[in-house]
Parts: sequence; C-alpha cells; structure tokens
Amino acid sequence: MKFRSTLLASATLAGFLGAASVAAAETTLTFVWHAGTCADALVGIAKDYPDKSVKIVPALVPYGPEWHNKIASEFAIKGDAFDFAMWDSQSTAEFAGGGHVVKMNDIFAQSSYLKADLFPPASLSQYGEYPDGSGQFYGLPANQDAYGLMYRKDLFESAEEKAAFKAKYGRELRVPETYQEAKEVAEFFTRPDKGLYGWGQMGGRDYDFATTASNSFLWSFGGELYNPKTNEIAGYLNSPASIDGVQAYVDMFKFGPPGSGNWGFDEVNASFQQGQLAMAMQWFYFNGSNADPKVNKFAGVTGFGILPGAVGRDGKFRRQFSVGGQGMGINKYSKKLPELVKFMEWYFQPEQQKRYAAVCQTGLRAVLESPDWQGLNSYNAQFANALQYLNDYWHLPEYPVLLDILQEEVSNAISGSKTVEEALGDAAKRQERTLERAGYTIEHKGDAPDVPDTVISPVGQDAIVPVNG
Repeated sequence: MKFRSTLLASATLAGFLGAASVAAAETTLTFVWHAGTCADALVGIAKDYPDKSVKIVPALVPYGPEWHNKIASEFAIKGDAFDFAMWDSQSTAEFAGGGHVVKMNDIFAQSSYLKADLFPPASLSQYGEYPDGSGQFYGLPANQDAYGLMYRKDLFESAEEKAAFKAKYGRELRVPETYQEAKEVAEFFTRPDKGLYGWGQMGGRDYDFATTASNSFLWSFGGELYNPKTNEIAGYLNSPASIDGVQAYVDMFKFGPPGSGNWGFDEVNASFQQGQLAMAMQWFYFNGSNADPKVNKFAGVTGFGILPGAVGRDGKFRRQFSVGGQGMGINKYSKKLPELVKFMEWYFQPEQQKRYAAVCQTGLRAVLESPDWQGLNSYNAQFANALQYLNDYWHLPEYPVLLDILQEEVSNAISGSKTVEEALGDAAKRQERTLERAGYTIEHKGDAPDVPDTVISPVGQDAIVPVNG
C-alpha cells in the first residue's frame, strides 16, 4: 500500500523556530486528552510555565472512543480547535498516515533542546514512529504505561496459606511467573463463600478493554495478531498458539467475581480495593491510587509486579504484554507552532518531568532511569522492568476497524457465544477483508512473522522482584 503523509517542510519549521515572535496578549495552547491523573498533572505543571502570556488549556473527555473521535473529527476537517494532543500509540498510524501531524524529526533538527536521544529508543518508537522501522516520528512518549500485576501480599505471605497451597499443589506458593502457575494460584484463592476470588481482569466490550488483556496472553503463548511483512492475519491470529493464549485468558474468568467478563479498569480497581481479589491485571497508571491507603484499604499489603509469561506448546517461555499510555503529537493545522515548541522544550526538561513522574510514568530517559525515581514508591522499579516486554496492536491507519472486530470476537469468546477458535477464525477473516478493501496486498506465505520473541529459559531467571512499599 502507499503511505499517505503531508509533512511540514523543514524550511518552514526553521522559519517558525528562528523568528523572533511577538507574543500576543495571551496565547492559548489547547490540548486534547482523556480526563485523569496525568492530564491533571500536566495542567498543574503548566501553571508554572515562565512565559505568562501563554496559557495551557485542557479539552478533556472520558477515556474511550469519544477521546479518539474528538481528535479524529478535528483532523477530518483540518481544524485547529486544539494545538496538541495525547493519543494511543496505535493511533499514530491513523493520524500521521492521514497527514495531520507535525513530524518530530523536523523539530529535533531545529530545536536546541528537543532531541530524539532524550527518550529511550524503544519508547520513542512505540509512541511516535510511523511507519514501523522508518525512523520517522510523529509523537513524543509523554505518558508511558504498561500492563502489570497487583496482588495481596498478606495472602501470599501467610504461613497457613502457604502450607495449604503446598499440600494441594505440591509446590511453594509464590507470585506466579507463568499463566499456568497463575491459574493454580487463582483457583486456590477462589472462595466465593468468603467473598474472595483469585483473579481479576478486564473483559468489557468497550474500546480496547478485552483485547489489551487477551493480547497479553496471546503473545506470551507464542501467538501473533498478524504478519506485518505479508499482512497475513489468517494463520496468525487463529494459530494454535494464539488460540491457546486467548483460551487461557477466557478460562481465568472462572476465578473472578460473577460478571467480571464485562469489566473495565474501574471495576478491576473497585473489586481489588474492596478485598475481593487475590491478584489482578491492571495498568501501572492506576498503581498510585491502589497504593494509596485513602483509596485502597488494602494498600499496605498490596504488592506490585510485572505480568506472568507462559510456556507455549513449543516449550519456550515468553513474556509479552500490552503497551499503554500515550504519545504527545502536534496538530499540523495549529497556527501556534512556535509557542508550542517553546512550551514543549520547557515541559520536557527533567525538572518538570520529575514532577510529572511523581504521579505518572514519564518518557524522559533522564528521569525514567534515575535510581531516585525507581525507588520513589513500591512500583516504579517494576515499571522500568516491564518496559522490555511491551508489544502493541497493528500500527496501521485501519487500526480502529481492526480493533473493533477483535473486540467483538474476543467478547464472543468470553460470553461463550463462540469458541475461542471460532472467534479468532472469524476475526481473522473479517480483518483480512478490511485490509483488502483498503488496498493492501495479503501474501499468504505461511512463514513465521519476523517479530522477535521475548524468550527466557529456564523459567525462573526472570522472576518478579518484590518491591516493598
């Protein structure tokens, strides 16, 4: 297919950045994001921006389709109602591919401070590169996130529970390193008569709730969403390994509270904070509240770690899970590029990013790799560890349609209206038709996708490192 892009000329950008601008009485820089802790942090930090003629104005919407659609609809009319925005990593292909976003490479070339090496290469790629491997960037890693694990330390460290678990399963009770272990631990702690369940995870049909969770199982069992070289989906999304992974995900609902197959992140948090769950998959984004005794009455006994991996049918151990968070991109139709670049040069300084990183996950390497930041709380070190295991959806402009198809079919598997094999097979057929209609050539070669596995053998060399807090 042809990649469509409308790039801001470097010469034009140089003129913008080099010109001595005459500030208006007040310049408003509007950004779009979903409402929440991180957006609040940006607004709070921006109040201290030294140039008082510039005001940062949030245009916040709920997390989910409304957030994406607010950005997409403005781009569709080539409007400038916002100047910059935070969007999911997989939306970069849609927005940059449509020619709506300023290319960061031009800013790196002209700015005295903003450079690619301020950010970890993998992070810059995940949150801003399009096409994959091109070295062309359209966003900065403003808010990194990853799926993680939270668990009740009091249950795992109880001598009584340890003895009972060993008597039943013939091994020591520990925070699981594989989903095979997680299934046993979840089964052990599932006690509906006592209001306790072994495992919590998202399964809702809305936005990407079910797929961000199920993809983490799929990849760890050795599955893939597609072959990015040949655009094949059939044979990958519904491969035996992919089916194994999504089946393991669906099976874990047996160890969750009734109705958890419809959960989003709010329900996972509420159930864990009420003491109903021994373990839960959750984004690191929420660890601040789950570590706060004012929010979570079990905060003092809550442990945080990275998600398990899995031993696939090929005998290999893999650990991969969904990337979350957002990159910061610039609306190409904004008429305030000079002021915005100056603000970004200030905002991505370590001093400001340390403030941001006190409540959210920064993308600035100087802060992210700092021992002070990693030791700040009970989960930052785990987050830094998690970054090496991240994987993502398709980085294609057709992402929204592909996502909705997979969400629907995984939801069918969760509800039992289809088997996992049927659901993934139907999703593969529908997604390939979507790509064909968009003009992609699908080469049915049947070769393994050129996507490196995260393989550690034997199991145990990459165990979760408990961090007290």
